[in-house]
Parts: sequence; structure tokens; C-alpha cells
Amino acid sequence: MELKTDQMMKKLLDHIFFLRPMLLLPIWTIVILGVRAADVREMASPFSIADLSSLLPDILLVMLLTGLLYGATYIYNQIHDIESDRQNGKLFFLSENVISLNSAYVLVTILNAASIIGAFLVNVTTGFLFLIVAVLGIFYSHPAINYKGRSGKALWSNMFGCGMLPFLMGWSLYEGAINMEAVLKSLPYLLAVGAIYLNTTLPDREGDKKVGKKTYGVIWSVKHTQGSALARLALAILFSLMAGDYAVLIASGLSLILFIKAYGTRKISDSVLATQAAILLLIVMACIYFPPYIIIAATGVLGTRAYYKWRFDLAYPRLK
Repeated sequence: MELKTDQMMKKLLDHIFFLRPMLLLPIWTIVILGVRAADVREMASPFSIADLSSLLPDILLVMLLTGLLYGATYIYNQIHDIESDRQNGKLFFLSENVISLNSAYVLVTILNAASIIGAFLVNVTTGFLFLIVAVLGIFYSHPAINYKGRSGKALWSNMFGCGMLPFLMGWSLYEGAINMEAVLKSLPYLLAVGAIYLNTTLPDREGDKKVGKKTYGVIWSVKHTQGSALARLALAILFSLMAGDYAVLIASGLSLILFIKAYGTRKISDSVLATQAAILLLIVMACIYFPPYIIIAATGVLGTRAYYKWRFDLAYPRLK
């Protein structure tokens, strides 16, 4: 009985971490900062704290739903990325048969359906934003469309899917709808995510090249990719000033130093560090506005590290 319980627990944890909770943290962060931007428009202090009595249940609900939605998107990406993940030495859930392919497809279907239905129950605008992300996720990974294998479409899919749309989800949660102000204030996040995405293509460039993926990390030089990431982050800073969003301004401004350093050294490891710093600084700004997020973020990081150490004897996540 005890052995059977251990096997069930192992399988449950495998399926939970198959959703890639470390990749959910940036999404949740931008959702929270979208709520913040709608909440503190007139007093855009980066140290504003949410009125937890009214916002806590709604934010937690939308975080759950976005976790299901983006978890489905990441799983669908893994289904169609088995070979490149094997070449790059990562995400071995499917390649090593930790999770079966049939289970992965079932999870994608259930998680997408549950998240979209739940989002429409929150409000119609949020529901349509969830539907757009789900469709974009299919376009991104399905071999017949394959946005992820085409440099420009891969970049813009990430900028919209992981930058603008999560921000608008947070805004619509607070306001019930989106308008031109919301779109304009989402631009710093669109650009910052573009900068982060470009940096993430660099560590995978050799493996992606072997399987024929044409990301910018593959078709551009390291210098060109780092320069384009730096330019996008600089634009994100400019637009955050125009929008009066000092949370993203502080995060982008501080991480800009590391983006400049990476461009100067041409080291991919420096680009990885710059990316990690940018994400961490955004998380800090989200935690200031929504303090319960500290518990969620810390649990995600520590839980992931403990799981990978216990299950695969790997140190993940790590700074280097």
C-alpha cells in the first residue's frame, strides 16, 4: 500500500511540474502588474500596495486560470519540441517517457477548456483574451503552422502571448474591459518580453539549428541578437516613462545595465544573467503591489528546486 501511495505521489508531482511552473511565474507577474496599472493610474508609485480585501480572491482565481492556460500551451509546445529539447538537453518529460504522449494531449485539452470556460465566467473580455492565447499557442507549436520555427512569428508570438495579453488580462480583471489606454500601457511589457525572448534563443541556438528551427538566435549572430534585445529594452524604458508605469521602469532600468554588459562581452552566459535579473526585478515589483505573491513565487522556486533534485538529481532552477 505504501509503495502504491509513493508511486501515485510521484506521478502527481510529475504532472504538476510538467506544467513548467517556473515559466508561469513571469506570466503571473505581468498579470499582477496589469492589475496594478489599472489600479494606480493617478498615483503610479512603484510602492503602491493593493487593497487586498477586494482584490485577493479575484487575483488568485485569475492566477489559477492563467496557470492552467499557459500550462496547456507549454505542454503543447513540448509535444512538438521533443527533438530540439533533446538536442538542447532539457525538458525530458516526454523524451524520457516520464509523461506519456497520450497523457500530454489529454492534459492540453482539459486545461485549455477549463481555463477558457473559467475566464468567461470572470468576464467576457478576459474570456476572449484567454481564447486568443489558446489559439496562439496552437499556431505557435503545430507543425502545419509552426510559428516557433519562424524567427519573426516566434518573436511576436512571445511578445503578444507572454507580454501584452497577460497585462491585458490583469487590466480586464480590474476594469472588466480593455481600452486604448490599456493597450498603450501594455507596450512596455510587449517590448520587455521581446528583449527577454531574444536572449532566451541564444543558449538553444546550436540545438535549434540542428532541428531546423529558425529563431533569431539561429539566423542572427550573438552580437546582433543581443543588440536587438538591448534596443527593445531601451524602448520599453521609454514607453514606461510615457505610460507613467514606474514598476516596469525600475525593473527595466536596472536590468538594462546587464543587457549592456552582455552586448559588450558577447557572452551568452551574460545574456542569461540579464534575462534572469529582468524577470526577478519584475517579480519583486509585483510582490510589492501584491504581497501574497511573495509566498506563491517562493513556493514555486523552492518547490521546483526540491522536485528536480529529488526526482532527477538536478540543480534547477539555478543562477548559472
